Amino acid sequence: MQPEAVLIRFELPQGGDRLLPQSITTHTGNFERIDIGVINRQGGEKWASHWPTDVRHLATGPFLSVPVPGVSSDTAQIVARVVRPWGKTTLSEMRLDPLTDGSGWPLQMIVAMGAICGMLLVPLLINSAFYSVLPERYVIWHLVMVSAMLVQAAFATGFFHLLTPFGAQWEWQASNIAFAVMCWAALLFATNFLEKDCLDPRLRQWAEWLGPAVGVAGVISCIPLEAVRPWSSLIMHLSVCLGIVTVGAIMVDARRKGSRAVRFQIVGWTPLMTIGMWRILAYIVPAFHPTEAILQYQLALAFEVLVTASGIVSRFVDVRHERDRATARAIELEGMADRDPLTGLRNRRTIETHFDEMFRRGFRTMAVLDLDHFKVVNDTHGHATGDMVLCAVAKALADDRDTRAIRMGGEEFLLLLRGPDAATRAERCRRAITTRIASEVPGLERIVTASMGLVEHDTRGNLQIDFVSLYARCDQLLYEAKRLGRNRTMREKVTGFQAVTAQA
Repeated sequence: MQPEAVLIRFELPQGGDRLLPQSITTHTGNFERIDIGVINRQGGEKWASHWPTDVRHLATGPFLSVPVPGVSSDTAQIVARVVRPWGKTTLSEMRLDPLTDGSGWPLQMIVAMGAICGMLLVPLLINSAFYSVLPERYVIWHLVMVSAMLVQAAFATGFFHLLTPFGAQWEWQASNIAFAVMCWAALLFATNFLEKDCLDPRLRQWAEWLGPAVGVAGVISCIPLEAVRPWSSLIMHLSVCLGIVTVGAIMVDARRKGSRAVRFQIVGWTPLMTIGMWRILAYIVPAFHPTEAILQYQLALAFEVLVTASGIVSRFVDVRHERDRATARAIELEGMADRDPLTGLRNRRTIETHFDEMFRRGFRTMAVLDLDHFKVVNDTHGHATGDMVLCAVAKALADDRDTRAIRMGGEEFLLLLRGPDAATRAERCRRAITTRIASEVPGLERIVTASMGLVEHDTRGNLQIDFVSLYARCDQLLYEAKRLGRNRTMREKVTGFQAVTAQA
């Protein structure tokens, strides 16, 4: 709970050749005002009050500077009274500065922090590219998380003030909201990034509820009301602590269930979570020194981004492989559904589904074949031999570039052919049936022949024929071939079919 006011006293040693402080520098934060007092060795005091709009935000780090005028070799103490502070780090990081405008990070530190902030832009580009080809929810949540990290890092490092004259009194609130959104997105990223069967549903549901709750807590902690101020930091730190504990539980549970993806989270998030817990404990436990641990925090962010980006790439590859396997399996199952399980030929469902397309591609000759006296083969030699006969027929009717063979059911087969010699090739297949059966099915007491009804549609005809009509005509010709003694072909050539209207 934040006090009404905090008094910080700096003792200045007497004598010696030293630089006199000209300002007080501290970590940015929100407060009502800062009173600066200069007390000389005779007890005289000189006070000045500074409001948030009066302080200067440094461009070399997340620091603000308050001037301390009138300091001399006779000054014994410098006192800073912070009225209604919103955060402890404004108090714990306060120090005397020899420069009038305050001093921040050295150049090397600024370059390092700038590089880390720049690294946060990389996953934004990578994830945007990934989402265009793999629209997974965890990619969106990682985009939100990294965006919040970038905003929070820009405030935490002070670089935001290089881009826009953002009021220092609002920086702490904006940083807190970004931090809350980051925790919210991290929780939902964790639940969506892991494999669905590698996380307890109750833990997943708790994380999905806690994420928005942390975001709401972050917003509430930033409401600029005196009633909120004493509790704002405690609410924020406790909600984030609960989020870190939940993410830790998620990683432990997923690891125990054999998740591959969680390995990247464990490696990438452990340093960040450790530093986060240290910052929370340093803030809550009175004996600790509150600190933002900016350098350690930014380094952990950079490490997390690199490892998590690698994890997303790995997860992306895994999901693609899963989808490829599922697609291949679906194609395989579809192929099985379109094939006769005994002979491997296409089945009736296939031809009925694709007939119009095949007709447009030139397959305009249809032949329906039926084995002669096949029932005698089954009755005499058994169904196993009958199956061997059917398989031999399938080999005799094998597909080629201009022929499609279909088993319609039982001992009935169908050929779709294209080309000027389609009828001749169909007759050749019919005759090959007898030879193929005789060579592959031993022990038959009689030769097995086939009858065929064939309709050759003139390729110059423009009328589209439906499957049922063409099949019915072929079946009539097949019946005629059977009636005339079997082991023969009845054929005709037409240019189209026209529906006949019955006359009243």
